[in-house]
Amino acid sequence: RELIPVKPVLDGESNYEDHPINWDKKNGYFRDYDVRRQCYRSVFSGACGVTYGNQAMWQFYSDREKPVAYPERSWIETLDRPGAFQVGYLRRLIESRSITDRVSDQSIIAEGQGEKGEYITAFRDSKNKFCMVYQPVGKKISLNLSFMPAKQIRVWWFNPRMGKAEKSEMLKKEVIMSFTSPSTGIENDWVLVIDDAETKFSEPGK
Repeated sequence: RELIPVKPVLDGESNYEDHPINWDKKNGYFRDYDVRRQCYRSVFSGACGVTYGNQAMWQFYSDREKPVAYPERSWIETLDRPGAFQVGYLRRLIESRSITDRVSDQSIIAEGQGEKGEYITAFRDSKNKFCMVYQPVGKKISLNLSFMPAKQIRVWWFNPRMGKAEKSEMLKKEVIMSFTSPSTGIENDWVLVIDDAETKFSEPGK
């Protein structure tokens, strides 16, 4: 993404749902949370998109086939896995706002960005009318909203597990503002959406 000239970047092989970690089932399996965490952070960091994968699907595993790396179910059963639906929620969320002028901007996160699996990512639009922040772990964070000229903001909490906004409020905008997600802790990931209150935006994900 940082190369000049800038080219589209696609995460073509994110964590596959139900794939054994490091190809060994003793390490456990990637689940829908692992899929969301990698997909959201890729897109929020500037990727033009991601590819969803499932351990049984890529090999079209069934009882008639020799399994590769411990698939837990047939490929037909993977069609209803939670991660397969949740990547669609990500698309709906992105398409509920302008999709052609996203600017990855980690300077928005003033405090609480975290490291490794807890690393938070953010982007804004080029007109500075909205921003989105993905939290892989629900907690309190502080944001630097100096980029946004709005005096009033609408704050939404989008639930990437359910694909809908669960909380909304109007606030007076300050340069540094703190926010705490509706639920906290690991696997309680959230997207914080902040809109210029004077601009008519739809509900995130609608």
